[in-house]
Amino acid sequence: MFTSENKNSDITLCIFPHLKEFLVIDTRSGKDKLDENTVFSLSLDKLLDNKFHDNVTDEFSKLIRTDDIDFMKLISLPQKIEKLVRNEIIKIIINKVGIAQDNLSQVGIIFFNKEIIKLSKDQLKNALVEIFSDKTDDVFIENLSNKIMNLIKLEIDFVKNNYKSNIESIINENDESYITLWKKGS
Repeated sequence: MFTSENKNSDITLCIFPHLKEFLVIDTRSGKDKLDENTVFSLSLDKLLDNKFHDNVTDEFSKLIRTDDIDFMKLISLPQKIEKLVRNEIIKIIINKVGIAQDNLSQVGIIFFNKEIIKLSKDQLKNALVEIFSDKTDDVFIENLSNKIMNLIKLEIDFVKNNYKSNIESIINENDESYITLWKKGS
């Protein structure tokens, strides 16, 4: 089901696009030592602290405060900012988990988009077995799938509860995430 490099990951992050909470699956200790403590949740509220904001601000400042900036560098700025924020978040997560950066082989990310959240519990368990089969047992997979299914329900509820208001905002042109490229004169 998943063709993924997550099989080789020491740490796997389960990210839900509309939730602040995400799961961390730490399989570094090996099959015999995996238990409830190797799967835990983190919240963006606790990760995105002043240190994070200061680091992003400093790095952003370095990006735009350069003498050799031209239009191509300005145009590519959004991608560089995205990479900067992503790297800072990964760095903070790695520190929270207690991994020395030089000791980390690979971090895998499972992004629970609209296709993945449609999976049944059995399909999810099969996918988790495919990813973690050589690292764990059936009890671990069952507990992990229960935790993930709870977060999937929260994700689905959030989208369902906010979809109507988002559509209304777009129709009423009150949503700044969408812009009108051309509009017939008033």
